[in-house]
Amino acid sequence: MRLKPLHLLIMSLLAALALTTMSARANTDRLYELSGMATHQTHFQHALTAAQQRYAQQLPRNVYESLVRQSNQRFAPQAMTDRAQARLALAMNASSHEQAVAFYESALGGKIVALETQATSATSVAAMQRGIPQMEVSTERLTTLRQLSVSLPALELGVEVSMSLANLATQSANDLLGGLFQVPGNVVDSRRDTLRGQMQPDLPNTLAYVYRDLSDTELQQYLDWAQSEAGRNTSRAMELAAKDALNP
Repeated sequence: MRLKPLHLLIMSLLAALALTTMSARANTDRLYELSGMATHQTHFQHALTAAQQRYAQQLPRNVYESLVRQSNQRFAPQAMTDRAQARLALAMNASSHEQAVAFYESALGGKIVALETQATSATSVAAMQRGIPQMEVSTERLTTLRQLSVSLPALELGVEVSMSLANLATQSANDLLGGLFQVPGNVVDSRRDTLRGQMQPDLPNTLAYVYRDLSDTELQQYLDWAQSEAGRNTSRAMELAAKDALNP
């Protein structure tokens, strides 16, 4: 069959779109690694395993087995990674993506990622659950930390992860018992709002603890990045990516 010019044009456009998509995905893979999202994903899997083990002591065996089966399916590592990377590719324009990669490739970006990924490790999470010390910081540093608490997606991501882990038992009971224990959506939203309200007042001190090894100058430079157009776009894209990863 001889292809008409219109067919050739359509095929050329489709090929160009495929190449562009592949290029965007390759770049997204790099940002996913550089920004620490891949490490946070690994740490989430550790937290998931720990949560499953806690429920083993609290739930009837059939409910627990349903919980493990469904949570492993919902939070399959590769599927979570695919959803997060797909959202990053969609949510970020080329300019913001390029600037984000440059930031995370910088010495400051690498230092920040090291501190943030350390904070989500199982050891650090266990230590912080026992209580974060009240950090003594200057008025200027506290102001910077408060601005960071608004600019970074830390609060929403913390709420999202906590809700995902906390809802495991409820979801499994709902599915196993045919809806007998269905929780109305407004109740779940209420729990989300309550959790957000509990976490928000402590966030500046939590950030002071996480970023305690940054100098005042480095902390201000991080805030400058977070408040830039590219930084805001990156934070929003990462928040959306994490939500997609956690909520298939």
